Amino acid sequence: MSRRADRIYGLHAVKQVLDNSPDMILNAWVQQSLDSETVRSIHDALIRLGISIQSVQRSSLDKMTNKQNHQGVMLEVRQTSKKTEHDLDEVLEQNKDNNPLYLVLDSVQDPHNLGACIRTADAAGVTAVIIPNDRAASINETVRKVASGAVENVTVISVVNLVRALKKIKDSGVWVVGTAGDAEQSIYELDLKMPTAIVMGGEGKGMRSSVQKECDYIAALPINGQVESLNVSVAAGVVLYEVIRQRSS
Repeated sequence: MSRRADRIYGLHAVKQVLDNSPDMILNAWVQQSLDSETVRSIHDALIRLGISIQSVQRSSLDKMTNKQNHQGVMLEVRQTSKKTEHDLDEVLEQNKDNNPLYLVLDSVQDPHNLGACIRTADAAGVTAVIIPNDRAASINETVRKVASGAVENVTVISVVNLVRALKKIKDSGVWVVGTAGDAEQSIYELDLKMPTAIVMGGEGKGMRSSVQKECDYIAALPINGQVESLNVSVAAGVVLYEVIRQRSS
């Protein structure tokens, strides 16, 4: 595989690429003797696009995906250029009058969590997801698989300095709401109808103190059971859908 190409596997992720970015596809692999309506529709769509399809044994796909749940299909796609802080300026300017909703992930290191957060962000209609370059998961095959095609739908921006990015977000007229388990105020007490950036901390330690200082508000998710906290992707879903609930009421 070319260094300037990525691998995408799994039925949902592959179908999303076919539906939204078919021009990105370079090659395809389909497991031999795999017969289902979804696989047939993917195969037929690839044929119509004139994409080279290699029919291979399951063991070959297992090896190519490091035994991930490929579900019998894999694509080689053209690598897209990573969106950076320069793109953040453009996104902020384009959406300043659209009541934007941003999801900022501070030091989320597990690619499964990052993929789940991006999938939830897509479902919630988030304007963009902002992640740091260092000490955090980046977009890779695992993230794409867990996100089930959402990486192709959501604007994900990687920044060198998350604190500086938050300052830019605030300067654009967006209120920054951080989440922390020890916050006195509940997320349900905040007015989230305004342009908002939700900041979720990484696994274990949560938000870094330098990031927390840039937040206009700090809020907690009520925990009524015995667990100390929620998984970051679950917490992101709760908060984002509280924003949706308030804005649609």
